Amino acid sequence: MFSNRKQELEILKSTLRSKRAEFFVLYGRRRVGKTELLKQVLNERTDAIYFVGRLEAPGDMLERLSAITAEKLGDERLSRFPFRNVDEAFHYFSEKEDLVLILDEFPYMANTESSISSVLQDYWDHKIKDTKSKIFVCGSSIAMMEKQFFNYSSPLYGRRTKQLKLQPLKFTSLRDFFPDASLAELIAIYAVFGGTPAYLLEYEGDIFETIKSRILKKEEFLYRDAEFILREELREPRYYFSIIRSIAFGNASSGKIINDTGLSKDVVGKYLQVLQELDLIERRIPVTEGIKSRSGIYRIKDSYFRFYFRFVFPNIEHIELGDRDFVLDEVKSEFNRYRGPAFENIMLEIIRENRSLLPMKFEKIGSWWKGEAEIDLVAVNEKTDEILFGEIKYTTRKMSVKVLNDLKKKARKVRWGSEGRKEHYLLVSMSGFDEELQELAAAEKVTLIDREVLEEVVLK
Repeated sequence: MFSNRKQELEILKSTLRSKRAEFFVLYGRRRVGKTELLKQVLNERTDAIYFVGRLEAPGDMLERLSAITAEKLGDERLSRFPFRNVDEAFHYFSEKEDLVLILDEFPYMANTESSISSVLQDYWDHKIKDTKSKIFVCGSSIAMMEKQFFNYSSPLYGRRTKQLKLQPLKFTSLRDFFPDASLAELIAIYAVFGGTPAYLLEYEGDIFETIKSRILKKEEFLYRDAEFILREELREPRYYFSIIRSIAFGNASSGKIINDTGLSKDVVGKYLQVLQELDLIERRIPVTEGIKSRSGIYRIKDSYFRFYFRFVFPNIEHIELGDRDFVLDEVKSEFNRYRGPAFENIMLEIIRENRSLLPMKFEKIGSWWKGEAEIDLVAVNEKTDEILFGEIKYTTRKMSVKVLNDLKKKARKVRWGSEGRKEHYLLVSMSGFDEELQELAAAEKVTLIDREVLEEVVLK
């Protein structure tokens, strides 16, 4: 299923329309949809050569490449006399004036034949770059792709003409996958599966039944996929597993992670940096502070990884013994609490894409915390000296005046702007607001966003 990649697809199409040679590097985590995106190139250019790398012997790789190329280009001679080495293969490709060559899972090719990067670099520099040919190189190992194309010591460093790191789909894209789903259902799906298309396709119509049958079953790929992805990227995964698990259980600061895991400060610092580079976690800072803030906290970026290390990884023994109901009961009892941070992230995304929901224009938006005080959403505009404070709740009870009063108390602790700054308040509640709060909000011009407003934005 190919869905909602309009911007990325246009980038690929414009690359194909280019009048010059192009060396396009596409990378991103496994199952995020890179191959499906590349298949759209084949729809645009039916003569494109598409080749997928495998862990195989060099001779087998060359034989496959020869057969695929001969069939696509109708070259009977090549089918009888295959490439004998990668040098011969790229010499053949360099003789074409308008070739489209897609090399998917390039890191496997580099592992199979270590000279492929330097050979490709040589033919690109001396022949291919002066043609109108297009080379698309793709890979799922972020570490390997960055080593091959973004590391100064690599032969292919500086040769790319374009690059695209394919990210998981946004929450608002889920509507295309599940056109009949309610807003609450979409939020639950995203909280568990995130925006990875291959994971979303596993959904069976009920979130808990899907978790039981697709994640908590040891024969299903979602049961260990997070671990397999990490093992592919990392040399010492057990320490990384401990750190990610700690973050999944709410230990957001490096100090809390150190205390929880028992690892040294140097080890935790180094591994947190690697996990950020791999785009698995992110370091957040209060929106009112600069990048050098010492108040940084860590969050797992992908919902599936967060769910996995919160509920699956700690319960491997139960699942292996077939006690799925025990784990599912834990999921159900903790799900409302687990869903909260996911809903906050979803709201940030919705507001960024629908800025008119706020009563002010903003330059930056995020959250704020200091000590035990936290504010879910804060937006600022330095030019107009305006700041907005927002509370986001996903509960079964209607929001009361107490929530607004507590928000105002926390807002007074935020040091930002001038003494005369203009303040706005926002309340988001999936269960709505009680009558007293609605009356007060109308009098004080507090912005209220409930389920109906969100449904109009998301389900339109």
